[in-house]
Amino acid sequence: MNTQALSKPFPSLGASSAAPALAPASDAPPDRLLFALRMAAWASAICVALMLALSWLTGLNVQHFEVVASPAAWSAELLAHASALRGITVIDDAFIACYLTVSLLLVHALRTRAAPGDLPHVLGPWVMGLGGLTGLLDIVENHHVLSLLHAASVGLPLSADALVSREVLSSAKWMLGHVAFVLVGVAIGFRSLPWRAFRWVLVCVQLPVGAAALALAGTPMGEWLGWCKLLNVMGGFLLLAVLPWPRASGSGAPA
Repeated sequence: MNTQALSKPFPSLGASSAAPALAPASDAPPDRLLFALRMAAWASAICVALMLALSWLTGLNVQHFEVVASPAAWSAELLAHASALRGITVIDDAFIACYLTVSLLLVHALRTRAAPGDLPHVLGPWVMGLGGLTGLLDIVENHHVLSLLHAASVGLPLSADALVSREVLSSAKWMLGHVAFVLVGVAIGFRSLPWRAFRWVLVCVQLPVGAAALALAGTPMGEWLGWCKLLNVMGGFLLLAVLPWPRASGSGAPA
């Protein structure tokens, strides 16, 4: 046995031969996280823009499928815009995946930026939970409306109960999403002017506009507010895609 080998001391943790120490964590979320968040936000905004463009080009207003009307009126509009409705459903299903990704990454980014016990840690689970419920109701809505299109296309009558439940679930979807956006606005603690403006929009603009659009659904004002609501959603994702993240507490230095 080579006793000389055994007699050599093991290198200490502080010796130069030890593995290099990990770099200290940055105050801002990792670049990869921010990149993924921004890409998901861009994708979400693009999906909304595509759905709006398809609606305006074809004359299809998907808001009409979130409000009770006579079964005959629903059947007529479903059949008149069948192709556009199928196209918007494909885009909307992709949009759901995108905005759920944004929700998860945004909460993680805010937690990475916040001190333990700060608002992002307290409100983050609620944002993710409400976002998940919104996405689930959105998926149910898309494919319920498709099933109603299929029923109308083979001559089956639509029931009033199905249309009433459709409005209730669609309204619940929107309100859960609006509340989730409010909680995000409350959780954001950045002091730079662009972020403070974004917080103000999330807390003071998008919620009342969305609630008023639902309360006035089926009226000309409600339809106008509904378009404003969709533009708010698109604008919010665009801001998340471009806003610079501060590096230090209270600083406006971009990440």
